[in-house]
Amino acid sequence: MHAKERAIAPAFRRVLGAEIVVPALDTDTLGTFSGEVPRPDALVETALLKAEMVFDALPDVDCALASEGSYGPIERVPLTPGGVELLAFVDRRRGIRHVETMPTHRTSWRLQRFAAGDPERLLALKGMGFPEFGVFVVCSSDMSQPIKGLSTVEAVIDAMDREARRSTDGLAVLYSDMRAHKNPLRMKVLRAAGFKLAKRLQQLCPRCRAPGWGPIGSRRGLPCDACGEPTHWIDFEIDGCSVCGHAASRPRKDGRTTAPRLSCRACR
Repeated sequence: MHAKERAIAPAFRRVLGAEIVVPALDTDTLGTFSGEVPRPDALVETALLKAEMVFDALPDVDCALASEGSYGPIERVPLTPGGVELLAFVDRRRGIRHVETMPTHRTSWRLQRFAAGDPERLLALKGMGFPEFGVFVVCSSDMSQPIKGLSTVEAVIDAMDREARRSTDGLAVLYSDMRAHKNPLRMKVLRAAGFKLAKRLQQLCPRCRAPGWGPIGSRRGLPCDACGEPTHWIDFEIDGCSVCGHAASRPRKDGRTTAPRLSCRACR
């Protein structure tokens, strides 16, 4: 619905030689960035639900790909926005259900409140990258009916004045349209996520040869270089297969075999 294939298809074509076909689906039934339709479940589960919708629309295909994203203020740093992109890949013939995540601080997400006639609105719009980056406008006391598809500064200002006047607190909310086709920066993050997933699917399990072999976790406990006691530093990485369950450990990428003394509780 939001042209994400423009960001993701090049990675699948270049890395896997695979073409992405876009079915006609109303994925807004599984949640909207504007907030009037809530997600039915958490990010991972919702993305997998989207992938399953593909099989209903295209019964002859075995592989489905779906995207889900979440953006907003970071919980521990409320003035700093961030987000995460999630790609779910399902191969129903091989029994693969793989989810790749891409956390990011590269986002244009903003949310601000203004009274009718506030001169700061124009500066806010410019700071949000409008019109290249889309925006939503909604009444502060009733956020169930956001106004979308605003393409001119005049249309945004008129909508903000109108929503502010009908709000019980006299404020209108101006916030970023994070739908992919309205947000070039999110498209870049999706492109990176697409390459990350495609390269993961390129790796085959050494035991069953299923696609998707790669990192599934890590184990902490790298020994202190002074006393040899385990520390909170990662000791080794773990790769695994989602189909047969095979897993194997590998050394840290940086080649470290000990942790610095300052990281050791026993040496403090």
